[in-house]
Amino acid sequence: MHNTVSGYCWQEKGAAGTKTISSSTGRKRISIIGAINALTLKPTTLITEDNCDKEMIKQILVEIRNDYPSNGKIYVFLDNARYSHNKEVGLKAKNLNMKLKFLPPYSPNLNLIERLWKFFKNKVRKNIYYETFEKFKMAIFDFFKNFKQYKPELKKILTLKFEIV
Repeated sequence: MHNTVSGYCWQEKGAAGTKTISSSTGRKRISIIGAINALTLKPTTLITEDNCDKEMIKQILVEIRNDYPSNGKIYVFLDNARYSHNKEVGLKAKNLNMKLKFLPPYSPNLNLIERLWKFFKNKVRKNIYYETFEKFKMAIFDFFKNFKQYKPELKKILTLKFEIV
């Protein structure tokens, strides 16, 4: 949503002044449907002003296949959003030689894309004011256009090493 997300900042005790962050109306929004290759950290994204639904999921599956045309079967791990379980989505995946795997409910820690979204929000939204919706949208496109610059940081948080508790 086009609005500033307040974060935290340190200020020396007794220091004069406070940090003020401007904010917009926040009525316009961007939907980002994304996937990330767990081995190469290459993202596939679909950025739109529409809401997410089964058609968007089908479209991102096509984008993923376009990114990996010569690969055999592709396994796509999804959360349990209702539109991901749609029959049309399942048929589209089958036609594209993809296997949909669903993560357990309430387990965002297993979902690599959730870690990417948190990183993205810290880089693009937290404590940053965009005067216009167009500037906000450009910041989003720039993040993905310059994605390679973030790879060293992302390698630390998008690890496949999980601890069994």
